Amino acid sequence: MPSWERIIRLADLSDRRAVRVACKGHALCLSLAGGSPVAVADECAHRNTALSGGLVRDGILTCPGHFWRYDLRTGQCINRPDRVASHECRVADGWVHVLMPDPAPVLGLRAMLLAVAGRARDTGAATTGPGHPPRP
Repeated sequence: MPSWERIIRLADLSDRRAVRVACKGHALCLSLAGGSPVAVADECAHRNTALSGGLVRDGILTCPGHFWRYDLRTGQCINRPDRVASHECRVADGWVHVLMPDPAPVLGLRAMLLAVAGRARDTGAATTGPGHPPRP
C-alpha cells in the first residue's frame, strides 16, 4: 500500500540543483519546478547514472552521465520515449512528503533463477540462438 513519507525540508530544495534522498528502498531525485517540489527515481533510463548530480533549469534535469534531459514534473525524457518513475509530492509544515510505493519484495537466488528460466522458456530464448534451431 503506497504511503506518504516525510522526506526533506522544503527550504533545503532548489530549482537549480537536484538532491538525492533514499526512502523505502528507493533512491529519489528531488528538486523544485515552478516553486513546487518534484520527485523522480534517481536513475537515468539510459545508463542508470544518478540523476541527482545533474543540472536543473526550468524544471528540466540534465543527466550528468550522458546529457539526457528529463522533465521533472512527469519523468518524461525530452525528445525520447524513455521516462523515469515520478512520485507525487505535497508540502506539510515545511516538509516535503512523497507518495512512495511499497518496496519490491526481495527474492532469494532460487526464486530469481526460476523466474529467469520461466521467462526464457516462455520466449523460447533457452532453445534458440547460435547452434540451436528455432522452435517450431
